[in-house]
Amino acid sequence: MSNTIFSVVDIETTGSSQSNYTNRIIQFSCTFVQNNKIIGSFNSFINPEISIPTEITKLTGISNQTVVNAPTFAEVADKIYQLLDKTIFVAHNVNFDFPFLNFEFKRVNHKELTNKAIDTVTLSQLLLPTEPSYKLTDLSKSLNIVHDHPHSSSSDALATAKILIILLHQLDNLPKKTVKQILDINPSLPMDTLIMFTSAYHLKHKDDNPKIMNIKNLKVRKIKYHTDSDFVEMKYPNNKRKKSKMFKGVTQFNNTENKLMNSIYGNYHSASDSNNLLIEENREFNYDFSYLFPLSYLLKKNQKIVIAGDEDFNSESALVNQVKNINKITSDRLRCLIVRPVTDYIDLDKFSDSLNVVSNSKNTEFLKCKILVWLTFTKTGDINELKLDKDNNQNYFLNVVSDEQNRGYYIKKLAHDYQSANVILVSHDYLLQNVQKLHQNDPYLVIKDSRRLSDNALDNYRIQFKLSENKIICNHITNLMYQTHNRNVFDIFTNAKKLAGMAKKIENLLAKNTDQFEIIKDDFLNAFYSKSKLNRTVDGYIVKPDVDRFKTFVLNKKSLFNSISRNQQTILDIVDDMKRSINHFNGHDKAILYAFFDKLEEYCSFIENNLVRLFKLNKLDKQLVFAFNVNEDKDVENGLLYGGLVRNENILPNELYQYFKGIIFLDSAIYSSKRSQYFYDKLELKRQNTRMIKFEDENDLNGQVNLILDEALQIPMPLEKVMKYNKGNSFILTRSKQRVKEIAKSLYESDVNEHNVILSQDFSGNDDKIVKKIIVDSQNIIVGNNNLLKSLRNKNKPINTLIIDSMAIDSFDDIYLQAQYDLINSEHGNPNDGLSIPLSILNIKDAIKDVIELSGSKGLIYLRDKEVIEGPYGSNLIDLIPSHIKPQLLDKRKIIEKLKKV
Repeated sequence: MSNTIFSVVDIETTGSSQSNYTNRIIQFSCTFVQNNKIIGSFNSFINPEISIPTEITKLTGISNQTVVNAPTFAEVADKIYQLLDKTIFVAHNVNFDFPFLNFEFKRVNHKELTNKAIDTVTLSQLLLPTEPSYKLTDLSKSLNIVHDHPHSSSSDALATAKILIILLHQLDNLPKKTVKQILDINPSLPMDTLIMFTSAYHLKHKDDNPKIMNIKNLKVRKIKYHTDSDFVEMKYPNNKRKKSKMFKGVTQFNNTENKLMNSIYGNYHSASDSNNLLIEENREFNYDFSYLFPLSYLLKKNQKIVIAGDEDFNSESALVNQVKNINKITSDRLRCLIVRPVTDYIDLDKFSDSLNVVSNSKNTEFLKCKILVWLTFTKTGDINELKLDKDNNQNYFLNVVSDEQNRGYYIKKLAHDYQSANVILVSHDYLLQNVQKLHQNDPYLVIKDSRRLSDNALDNYRIQFKLSENKIICNHITNLMYQTHNRNVFDIFTNAKKLAGMAKKIENLLAKNTDQFEIIKDDFLNAFYSKSKLNRTVDGYIVKPDVDRFKTFVLNKKSLFNSISRNQQTILDIVDDMKRSINHFNGHDKAILYAFFDKLEEYCSFIENNLVRLFKLNKLDKQLVFAFNVNEDKDVENGLLYGGLVRNENILPNELYQYFKGIIFLDSAIYSSKRSQYFYDKLELKRQNTRMIKFEDENDLNGQVNLILDEALQIPMPLEKVMKYNKGNSFILTRSKQRVKEIAKSLYESDVNEHNVILSQDFSGNDDKIVKKIIVDSQNIIVGNNNLLKSLRNKNKPINTLIIDSMAIDSFDDIYLQAQYDLINSEHGNPNDGLSIPLSILNIKDAIKDVIELSGSKGLIYLRDKEVIEGPYGSNLIDLIPSHIKPQLLDKRKIIEKLKKV
């Protein structure tokens, strides 16, 4: 395609709908690409001859005044047509730009475009399969493309053209066999996008990339195995002067970080029994470097540092970069490995076989193509690199990932690298599930996000499932057995009577389990569900069964639960036997059988993690709570039953702590009072062998970060009035769903809505969707809790203003927190002191730290809740606010002045 001219187009419009000519183009831009170079451009505002909506002006910056003297589309139509004629039309979402442009041509009675048209969103998804987002702004940032003015079509077209050049380069580097396999799959791509692969195939010669090899009829990146290097013990540099000399050109550090390094080294080096360390992090210090550096000097041959976080680590994690920095100083002393369950790694046998099965799902066929490209460069086989929503792609992923019996290409690499690595990065869940493996050779253990450790441990003692879930999974399995649109399990076993008999036995066991499950379900509803007992929630209704009655109910069903458990184990045993007997089947049939086996294993996991666990929980002499939620329609089939242990009771000491000495716990907020007992209780730690470390902030942010309190707290300013002065991104922090709903409603119904994008938790979508909906270079108001704010921080979304609204201390949306509150009350304790107050303080401290970071240390924080300041935890909170900012008590007039200056 060397002589081909690509016309990369972007348009801004008055709206997305094209029906009845209600919307028009207000800006047209095009950048021309030939031979992988930009050769020209064209840009014009266009007078739409209708009014531009306010929300479009907010998004694009284009107002009625901007286009008042611009040409109409009729006046530029012929010029645009001549520019685009005989080019390949390119757009980032071509299914919008191309039809819209032709719609405008048709409206002014001009000849329409018949060009070939390709889409850079889809091409990016295929050729850059590990990108976290394919929005133009996000993709530009990730690829280091300057994109100064998002939603200006000239800037968008130029950025898209630069992305196209990168994509053409990626396509040129793909192995010819991989391109052929993509063409054989023939994925459904927008308009003419597939021609890019057809052209690339015909232009390619033989595959001769030495970094690529053939495995299972696939082109796969060759893996290099790490070799063990000599491990030499080194003397730790205990003073700042020595460190400064070593760190020069690699990293900066200050007195606080020096003290922290020495504290950690001294804790393990000089004491016969090292203490647990509780460390409250401050974002201005480099904590990852500060614990990794001394631990790297304490390591002995074959010893490891295990680091566990609340979320999965990946190759872009900041921690991975700190390992690289330490290696620059210590001559590659550390070898870092991210470890996940084997079910997160692709099985090349299964994937190769799956290519032989044509799926009715366009999404599945597209995903196959994406994986084919990814295999040409992945060094791990970890499907998390694809950053896909595994829930939406679950059926396909289950068919192509490894299992515990797999010892394939990537699992062998993982096992080898684990032996040679000395820094192991895992999730809390992986740590809790694999303690026996991870604690060998007396490793050091570091737990990040440590407040979440307790909740993650409790997840293994709680259940959550819809009453329809058993039937849905069983229907999927039955469909694989009897499907008519493709070969089914019994078709495959036509000449294998033994295997057919096994499949029939599985079918009978599933039917028996389903009947028994339905008995339990119906009896549960008869005993505990009544519309008169339902309590209203923000998004439906809830009933909380009496715990003693519920325990009795479950234990009285012992024979049913035991039967379901036995049947489930029998199914797993049969599946294991069948797996050993299918090697002689062809790839197409094996792919169907893999899908069958994996769906059966999913079913058995569902039974084990819910029904079997439910029975075991009710045999324990521990505090439990359960709830049943239904939606607005009171549909019990899709009702959610959930519950389990209220709080940790010797779970962490018994299942984790006993295997490690001197654990380092880190979190952004651990001090909820001067004695901070809450954190010890939550993590089941003892004061006598635990030491808290908190360093004061070094940078004075007074004058940069404003923390303001309303001196007239009896009647705080309405949020509509406060948000009237929003100029960037504001976050309103509150805890209850009901309060989120109230705030969002009041903002939507006010004139604030005219100039701001309002996004609220649960009502604008889940946290990830809200983050994606934030409009760059616009004014956004986001309403929600700390989890949403954490999502914004993880995605580095700027926040200028934090409004701390209301942190109710006696009621919770979370049934477990409410049960803890009630339990402390029943034990004659003070649930405010023991739970609500410290929890609120930690949440507020977290939010303040997040916004200091997201505002570039130039934000405004406004506490408007009377309880936050004057309530039972007000003085504790003020004492524990980061020391480098001082609260200011102001009247409403001065608060407004501050808001105007943000």
